[in-house]
Amino acid sequence: MARPRPLCSAFLALVLTLACVHASFQDDFDIVWGISHGVWGSGRSRIGRRLLTRDLSMDEIFRYWQKMYGKWPTDVYETHLTDYRNHVARSGREFGIPRNDQEFLDLYYYLRNRTEVPRAVGWTPERERCAPGCYLHGTCNQELGRCDCPRGRQGPDCSEPLATSCREFCQHDGQCHRVIREWCINECNDRGSCVGGFCHCWPGYFGTDCSLSVDYEGKEPNSNGPNTTVLLAGQGYRPNPRGPKIYVYEFPPQYHVWSLLWLDRPLNIILWERLMSLGLRTVNPEEADYFFLPGCGRGCNKWDQKFKYIMEHYAKYWNRRNGRDHLMTHAGDWGRCEKAWGPDSAPFIANLTMLNHWGITVDRSQETEHDLFNACHIPDQDIQVPVLCGDLYPQFEHNVWHPKRRAHPVNKTVLASVAGSICGWNSAEEPPCKNKYYSFGVRAALWTTLRDKPGFHIAKRVPVLGQSMAESEFCFAPTGAGHGKRQVVSVTLGCMPVIISDHVAQPFEPFLDWNDFGVWIAEADLPDVEAILRGFTPQQKAAKMKKLYCAARHVAYTTVFGGLFDGDTGEYDAIATIFNILRVRLRHPGVPDHELMKMDQDFADFMACKPGSPRASGLVAGAAAPPAPPLPNAASNARYKDSIDAKAFPHRTVTTAAWIKAVAGTGAATTQQVQPSTDTAAMIPGPLCAFNGHWVAYASFDTPGNPSAELGNAHRAQGQCMPKNANRPGNFPPGGSITCPPIGPITECAVLV
Repeated sequence: MARPRPLCSAFLALVLTLACVHASFQDDFDIVWGISHGVWGSGRSRIGRRLLTRDLSMDEIFRYWQKMYGKWPTDVYETHLTDYRNHVARSGREFGIPRNDQEFLDLYYYLRNRTEVPRAVGWTPERERCAPGCYLHGTCNQELGRCDCPRGRQGPDCSEPLATSCREFCQHDGQCHRVIREWCINECNDRGSCVGGFCHCWPGYFGTDCSLSVDYEGKEPNSNGPNTTVLLAGQGYRPNPRGPKIYVYEFPPQYHVWSLLWLDRPLNIILWERLMSLGLRTVNPEEADYFFLPGCGRGCNKWDQKFKYIMEHYAKYWNRRNGRDHLMTHAGDWGRCEKAWGPDSAPFIANLTMLNHWGITVDRSQETEHDLFNACHIPDQDIQVPVLCGDLYPQFEHNVWHPKRRAHPVNKTVLASVAGSICGWNSAEEPPCKNKYYSFGVRAALWTTLRDKPGFHIAKRVPVLGQSMAESEFCFAPTGAGHGKRQVVSVTLGCMPVIISDHVAQPFEPFLDWNDFGVWIAEADLPDVEAILRGFTPQQKAAKMKKLYCAARHVAYTTVFGGLFDGDTGEYDAIATIFNILRVRLRHPGVPDHELMKMDQDFADFMACKPGSPRASGLVAGAAAPPAPPLPNAASNARYKDSIDAKAFPHRTVTTAAWIKAVAGTGAATTQQVQPSTDTAAMIPGPLCAFNGHWVAYASFDTPGNPSAELGNAHRAQGQCMPKNANRPGNFPPGGSITCPPIGPITECAVLV
């Protein structure tokens, strides 16, 4: 098998591929994440989003700057525009789209240096810790005395041109010269201008999102005294008393924001922004419980340089726990095995805590003939987090617990289903498959053995994925080229997941028992799948469905994208679960993950969604199920015996045909539908607003008026969240949460953790 291509070119190819297949395969993925080419519709609804996927022309940049920052009288604006047109003509260029970083910055600095901008309280040029004039071209990190520059500049005051290109940093030519606020972390907290993803902060403010400043007088709330750094001064930042306290490294911008941050899976940006809006960020590394590494594990983030930087400036904090308290995200298909770093970084990567999606714990590379199917997940160290699935939230409105189900309950007519590629990503190939790694051959086996069986729906594509899965009792959740997402999708839609993936940890395992609310079947028992699924009694299925509602609340990012479940508060969602896992590990250092719920009742109650709403089951349970014999241990049925799984997941079980027979007395109990409850008295709405599929351009270069959240009210039904920002790549507001105001400030976000 050929080795994978370098990550930068691979990602560029991925973006181009998605753009090409848009017409034939559209599940809102490319629209929502903003990685396809072109301009779509009016940008006012989910079926016609207008995401800015091109560079602005010079004229458009002028208009945007005038609206957002310049606010000059008309005659002054026209004078500046004419003057710059003449400047461009004299240099032999056209007044069109900037062709490179230098042309882009030439226009940007022309506008910025003719604009009166605010200053941080107490700041004066004499108090600047960087070279004189740094604030004119870059942002001075007042703690380190480091002048941070936008891509295309360098030097002690960022005045020296630097030959750079978009492609050098994994970005497309024609898609990386943007001056709009939405493309920066937390939209610069309205304390700076966004220059191609870099926040050029107003004088005195600093940090990647301009959230930091010096409290010269020591009078800010939560200040550590005069001349110390504070967060969001004047905006009412409140530390979360529950913690944990997390320090965020302020890397030089060339190590992350010069690159393509808005990848197809923006987990890192969500957490990066959310740390601030949840009050978990601290500016004092001495009191930090954890250290967050900004930047995605994929693409052009300069990990070798980042670790060198940490050891040069913060070695004492790395060394105190040998990096275990450092948090890195990797949303790639193969997690740790998808390496965007060199050999020098390997010892650092091996020790830190990785938040990833690929849970394989043993080396299966020989059997799959794929060198990325190695032991990529480290139990009791890494956290297996759910895939975001932000592209599928419109589909998730089909879930069995959605408020719409009051009037239109789901009719479950299919025993088990799966829809998707069989032999490879976005491939029409049918078995026998050419490769051995895709889903470990599980998809092909299901296609071959169950496609024509009554009660089963095995397909490559379905018209409406959410409806198809919600109408199924069981949903197969195989892996893909690496991690899969169908386990998260099926749980969110209210379909019991069927896991057939030996030695692959599932999201939030061992804290969630996937064989408790779903069905885990060993790969060796693939021939018994039909007998197992037909053998469950209505009572057993009802018992699983009661537990499935809580699991759905844990794996969905509802506080990021919007509420999905009737009566849900958002307090147990995936973000809350991540931080509660960090908390419980902090309270019980050195305790294996599988023991934490036994030792910590508060955490056990959290994972059980207690105290739950009266909607907790969402189903009519019927008569109590008879006592069942213990389920078989997964380790004794797995492909590889004596693996790390036996120690890390000692309570993991699987369902076998023999167990089904022992419980039911026969091999094929009659399948009966388990319907969602329609008892409206049990449906008490929670405070979390409902997902809203509309978009609004709150601050656009081509619309009149100042940025205003009020623009969203016309596209918001009662109980719905505010529409998302049409020009923001991720499907969430600044602050990383749908509970945040669509244009800030992030100190007004709800704190549910």
